Amino acid sequence: MRLKNNIFHVMLVAGICVAVPVTAQQSTPRNYLENAWKQAGGAAAFSQTDSWRRELKEQIAAQMEALPATVKQGLIADAEKAMKFAWPALTADLYLQYRDNGNRSNFEAVQGERRRVLAALIAGEMAEKKGRFIPQIGNGLWLILEESTWVLPAHVGVQKMGANLPDPAEEIIDLVAGETAVTLGWTQFLLREELDKFSVMINKRIDYELDRRIYTPYLQRNDYWWMGFKGGTVNNWNIWVNTNIMKTALLNLDDAAKRGAIIEKSVRSSDNFVNAYGADGGCDEGPSYWGHAGGKLIELLDNLNSASHQKLDFSKNDLMHAIGAYIYKMHVDNDRFVNFADASARSVPPPHDVYMYGKMYNDTLLSRFGAYLYRIEHPDMQIQKSSTIANFVYELLLAGEMRKTVAAAPYTDVNWLPDLQVLSLRARKGSPKGMFFAAQGGHNAESHNHNDVGNFVLYLDGQPAIIDVGVGTYTKQTFSKDRYKLWYMQSQWHNCPTINGVMQQDGRSFRASNVQFTRGKDGSSLGMDIATAYPATAGVISWKRNFNFAPQQQQLKISEDYELKEWKEPFRIHFMTALVADVSKPGKVVLKATAGNLVMTYDPALFTVQTETQPIDDPRLSNVWGNGVTRISLVPKQQKLKGSHTLTFRME
Repeated sequence: MRLKNNIFHVMLVAGICVAVPVTAQQSTPRNYLENAWKQAGGAAAFSQTDSWRRELKEQIAAQMEALPATVKQGLIADAEKAMKFAWPALTADLYLQYRDNGNRSNFEAVQGERRRVLAALIAGEMAEKKGRFIPQIGNGLWLILEESTWVLPAHVGVQKMGANLPDPAEEIIDLVAGETAVTLGWTQFLLREELDKFSVMINKRIDYELDRRIYTPYLQRNDYWWMGFKGGTVNNWNIWVNTNIMKTALLNLDDAAKRGAIIEKSVRSSDNFVNAYGADGGCDEGPSYWGHAGGKLIELLDNLNSASHQKLDFSKNDLMHAIGAYIYKMHVDNDRFVNFADASARSVPPPHDVYMYGKMYNDTLLSRFGAYLYRIEHPDMQIQKSSTIANFVYELLLAGEMRKTVAAAPYTDVNWLPDLQVLSLRARKGSPKGMFFAAQGGHNAESHNHNDVGNFVLYLDGQPAIIDVGVGTYTKQTFSKDRYKLWYMQSQWHNCPTINGVMQQDGRSFRASNVQFTRGKDGSSLGMDIATAYPATAGVISWKRNFNFAPQQQQLKISEDYELKEWKEPFRIHFMTALVADVSKPGKVVLKATAGNLVMTYDPALFTVQTETQPIDDPRLSNVWGNGVTRISLVPKQQKLKGSHTLTFRME
């Protein structure tokens, strides 16, 4: 099941919502965006916005007109269903559930449903062009405009009144406020004249609310944490919100001076996002979040390029190209991706974003990968309604090109990201067949961090064998001081050791050290010392973990050398799986998979093996793994302060 693109998140620290740090910002900011903006003449580069709007509207109309009649009928049928929709209320007690019991899903489901139904109605009206759906579109717009806030309960805690009902005296801009703004901007852009026939007050109210809730606070305030102007590092919030606000201004705002100021500020703020990336382009939030990180970046770059009539050109920028290429480097097969941190093991990045990277950087791997992902989402190869009108328009503009493009996943065999300290390897270049391996070093203060330094995953013919469980449904606890009380955040439920009964700890100082990747003729190896990921109470001097991947043998060897200060209790080396584990024969663990077996061998003189089932009742996890996962633990038979051992995983 695809992870839907409606994930919103903050970290609650001492009652204040802040971003979890991503990678360390560069000591000398690159400021690629602002430099390009200045070189293009600043606001003057966007003096032809009116002609850009006309061209864009003509392109959209032409693509809509070219749709097959059957596709249009499908969009119209979806809109007809939406005509019967009874718009749900957003009540005060529903909003306060997050504060009172930690539930964020109930409010988000109702709020999101309003916007999804509106998107279906707009797509149907664009297909039919008879005005039949305008009254119901007007109903949806009016209700959204009447919402006391567009900000999620989980995010409103940054207001001076804290986590409560929204304070009308203080405007907050969060992810959903930005998403709502661009939804209104697109609706007005596409249906301005039709809305005026229904009531001239709709467009007037859209302009008023966008100015009050978005444009004015965006220009007046520099203290929204996601802007990055007050120090610290930022995450996907930055580029997600900035891209949506810039797009809204380009589509909606007629005041050229104010529009220019918004573009300038979004450029300067977005540089804080780009500056935080290492040269490898790695996204420490994981592939599930790439669509709201690197994916939003390419949309912003496209906005700047097209609205300036190509005066801002980023097609030679290696870092931004690398941010795009990251997504295929983490691909396993089909909708399965490497899912360290809060990423899901199954998701589909926005195909249009991947394809846009391919176009901008003339990168065939990316453009074909975008076409590949498009076919996963659209097995019938036809456009359909989307959860947002923005995504619908992107698909409308690019679907024809993606359908004509050869669909292919790159299946690259060696991908080492030294800044992120993430490695992926596959046994057969250009194919999902055989063994796929990924591992990470890094630190335990990544965005959406799990305590998982030294963690790894193994797949056989694209199917999971040794897994990263991922994250459950978001609640108040997920981004609170109690985050690491959740079992799936803890190192003992990752493929990591528990030492003297102690798990890894969160924080930037808890990290891998002496990380080294070596690529050889017969295979590749990744070594690191993970002792520094554990607190002093673990009593560990060193724990050197080395992964050696031999593609010809379809084999992974893990060699470990450890030294402890003291022995409190036996350490445990954990491995997570969703497969049936046969541990009946000493020295061997057999995981039975569809593609064949994964056989783990260990020295039975050194270890006993234990298994434990962890039930799963969270739908976000059960949709991927079923009703439970199994933890396999190797427990030493001897009490030794120093030792070494080797574990072998082979596909058979």
